[in-house]
Amino acid sequence: MALDRQDKALREFKQIIQDLVHLLRTSTKCKLTYMCWVNRSRQQFVWEANSTGLPNVMFKDRVAFGQHFLDKYKDIEEIVHLRVGEDVSKAKLIHYFEFVQAKEILIIPFINKGETVALTVLESEEAIIQEEIHDRIVAYNNAMVNVLDTYLEVVDLHEQQSEWEDYEESLNRIDFRKHRVDILQTMLDEMQRLLPNGGAALVCPGMESWSVVLSAANNQQPPKLGMQLQEKSVAYDALEKGSPVFTMHFNNNPRRVSVSEKRTEGATLAIPIKIHDRRQGVVICYDSDPLSFKESTKHKLINLGRTAALSIQTSYRKNDMAENILTHNFDCFLPELWEKALEIEIARVKEGQNIYTWFGLVTPGDSSTLRTKFRLEELQRIQGDFVEFLNPARHNECGYLGFNSDYVYAFIVQSDSEDAVENWMNSVRRKTDTGLKLSGGGYLNVNFKAGYTMITRDDSSSYQVLEKAKKALSKVLSDQEMELYQAS
Repeated sequence: MALDRQDKALREFKQIIQDLVHLLRTSTKCKLTYMCWVNRSRQQFVWEANSTGLPNVMFKDRVAFGQHFLDKYKDIEEIVHLRVGEDVSKAKLIHYFEFVQAKEILIIPFINKGETVALTVLESEEAIIQEEIHDRIVAYNNAMVNVLDTYLEVVDLHEQQSEWEDYEESLNRIDFRKHRVDILQTMLDEMQRLLPNGGAALVCPGMESWSVVLSAANNQQPPKLGMQLQEKSVAYDALEKGSPVFTMHFNNNPRRVSVSEKRTEGATLAIPIKIHDRRQGVVICYDSDPLSFKESTKHKLINLGRTAALSIQTSYRKNDMAENILTHNFDCFLPELWEKALEIEIARVKEGQNIYTWFGLVTPGDSSTLRTKFRLEELQRIQGDFVEFLNPARHNECGYLGFNSDYVYAFIVQSDSEDAVENWMNSVRRKTDTGLKLSGGGYLNVNFKAGYTMITRDDSSSYQVLEKAKKALSKVLSDQEMELYQAS
């Protein structure tokens, strides 16, 4: 309906201009009057209205600056009086055909915000005495100013109304009946729609740290998955304060999440996600253009975060808030989370993103021995130790672990280097040479094995990628000498 009202306002605006041009011609007793916009971005004159009784006049919709005699006068600020044959040749009056009746021309500029945005032209077979028609020209120009201002105000009001109607639809898309991962993904996507040159990403706890785990599907230059939260960042500041933090970046400072970010520019709004007063995450909303963060935009972003948190909160009692909402047993991330992240990365690879993304499965090579050696409570604690130790951030790589099954953990690793997974597993191997230190005391000799695949344009779904990773892991486990295998 807002678009219909805007179209109606535009039609009425055009009709008023047509009427004003006609009234100017009849009141000045000229043979021809026309008005055109000066479109500087496209270097064209765009015809809006004309009035004449002459039979041999025809106008094109638009003419390039260099192809019309008005090109010399597109920047005038005062009325210009021309004589045909002296100041302008008949051949340049291309709107006439067969013969040219005009002998004198008056060009009236229309100035808006210090720039000539339109020209109105009077053409006459008789001498034009400017002083005699001065009052009519002034009245015409005043009417044009008022009409244009009113039109722009109406359009602006309609756009603002449409803007809030779109925002209401965004809020309605956050459906409390959906899974919490879907709610958060919808929140990120709706936030990204408000940030044309940026996006939104979610940082949440898991693996005994805070990491980037999810981002909007259409993010511009998203942070790497698994990038670990560090102090002196906007996200950390928001978590500490428990309230949104907005900052503009100067000389790459402050960082959004981590010092490992390549570049930080524009502005960032960090919004804590609180459920039953517990901080379960923080969203970083960023844009390379700080002007994107109008006060109304900040309000929308913060409210989208609050709505998502409240939608998730409906499924939790306050007593259930001892655990992180996006992690499974052993503090690794939910399958729904890494599957969603994987689907988004598959789509990004198809769009040509210039970063390497791998998905795989990692497991201790002797899990059956572990089951017979330790009690159930100890096994639960040991698996938590495995997840914390395998966290790629502890080995200077970006990535995170998700739950697949007992003793088998899914992982996503992102890097600019082709050797990131190998570097991660080499670091794991070196640090377990003398045994893995357990939180319950003592050391455990363990040998981790991993099968993985790099995301390519040929991958169609997270299921297909998971199957490739399973086959790669199966190959590693069947070979006692092999510790790492990449499926093609």
